[in-house]
Amino acid sequence: MISPRAKRRLLVVLLHVMLGLWLIYSVLPPVMLIAASFNSTALFRSPLDLLLLREFTFANFGEAFTRGAFWFFFQNSIIISSAAVVITLVVCVPMAYGLSKISGRARSAVSFAVLAMRFIPYVVLALPLFLLYVNLGLAGSRAGLLLAHLAIHIPFATWMLIGYFESVPEELEKAGIIDGCSPWNLFWNVTLPVVRPGVIALAILVFVMSWNEYLFALFLAGSNAQPLTVGITRFLGGAEAGVEYGVIAAYSVLIVAPVIVFALAANRYIVSGMTAGAVKG
Repeated sequence: MISPRAKRRLLVVLLHVMLGLWLIYSVLPPVMLIAASFNSTALFRSPLDLLLLREFTFANFGEAFTRGAFWFFFQNSIIISSAAVVITLVVCVPMAYGLSKISGRARSAVSFAVLAMRFIPYVVLALPLFLLYVNLGLAGSRAGLLLAHLAIHIPFATWMLIGYFESVPEELEKAGIIDGCSPWNLFWNVTLPVVRPGVIALAILVFVMSWNEYLFALFLAGSNAQPLTVGITRFLGGAEAGVEYGVIAAYSVLIVAPVIVFALAANRYIVSGMTAGAVKG
């Protein structure tokens, strides 16, 4: 008969095995993607040959830069994502600060109305926005795609920032008022520095969301405004040409790499920002 101590050890071993399998399952897709980017398409029938890099090559990356017009789509992604971050923060920071000072049902109603936009699936908005842009002359433009991103980012960012502003201790703001701070100075010099990690973390999230967005880019962006997520589709080919998996893998690595580098560089702000609004001071 197995003793209780042996049962606990067995459970611990099983738990570690399950965690190890889950780790392999989580890490294997990006590893396969990187390996595929350095292999020829012909080897994709053998996963082992793919992982062992039997036919190592940089040709896929060359194709991504030349035939894939990588820098053109990269420029569009940078412009749209950066503009989305700047405009979202300029609009949402003061709006969230104001909403955090409202109490009662009015605050709940306004907050829910702001967040309700986030509940709508993107695909429901794509066609109405396209028809609207056709009449406004924004169809296929960067401005139109940017406005679509803002329609999604602003409710999400406002909802997140309200929690950050609520975490600021009331005593801190009261001390600023006693010292004679004007409403603007109180916001800029007292409250905003406290929630700065959260604002930076939110800016990173908004940038990544815009960078990775595909549906609006597919429906609303013209040939001169398409970002990287749409540019990669030119290698999907057709029934005759076939899908160029190696180039697609290389293109995917190039798309993901800037975001990973950016996130690693700002990791300190992401961790502190994600916990900034967790506990109200």
